[in-house]
Amino acid sequence: MSEEKKYIHSIKDIPYIAFNEKAKTRFILGEKTLVSFIEQEAGAEFPIHSHDCEQILIILEGTEEHFIDGKTIHMEAGDVCVHPANMLHGGHTLTGFKGIDIFSPPRVEHVELMRKHGQVK
Repeated sequence: MSEEKKYIHSIKDIPYIAFNEKAKTRFILGEKTLVSFIEQEAGAEFPIHSHDCEQILIILEGTEEHFIDGKTIHMEAGDVCVHPANMLHGGHTLTGFKGIDIFSPPRVEHVELMRKHGQVK
């Protein structure tokens, strides 16, 4: 690995990992942060769940009906949602969307998914 590639990545070169048939992502893992470049097709559902890390979701394209703190909130390109650790959240998209999820510390389930796909040792 070149010294440059140790620190610099091109999103298009990061392999996709599927969450299900309508949602996939590309992960970048740092020491204290995990970034997910998520893409969901129209009609995708993300079940209500929680985890012990903070999550920030940034919608880049499309829309999502996002559930958090007992409410459903319409999110669209340019919107950002900060999820405290252990907060129930989820959503569905009628249009599909592209976004960035940032997890701190890295979400254990996602690191295991990366490991399963050979992206981390």
